[in-house]
Amino acid sequence: MRGRPFGIILLAVALLAAGLLGIVAFWAVWPRTSNTSPLAALFALAWSCTYIIAALLTWRRSRFAGSAFIAAIGLLMFPAAFIFPGAGQLVLLAAFVVVFLFAFLGYRYLSGERETAA
Repeated sequence: MRGRPFGIILLAVALLAAGLLGIVAFWAVWPRTSNTSPLAALFALAWSCTYIIAALLTWRRSRFAGSAFIAAIGLLMFPAAFIFPGAGQLVLLAAFVVVFLFAFLGYRYLSGERETAA
């Protein structure tokens, strides 16, 4: 049996680490009083679930690994709108282009690795 390529191992570990950080963030932002909104906690939970699923699918070289990677990277666009709230749409467009390029290259890499593994 052929071993996993280094790129797959590195990508799966990075996605798993981001998922575990999402779980820590979920615990940290959980509302402790009735005056706080659970929206940040729900976003952190969705973040961690998406990244852990993407890591598992990447590790197993699933055909859905590329799609899960795009979904995980796409979650970066939601907090990007709050990082620069007064900067306007130009900053968000640049962030979208960078995220899209990274997601596209990751999708192509994961699709190519799945074809060579079969």
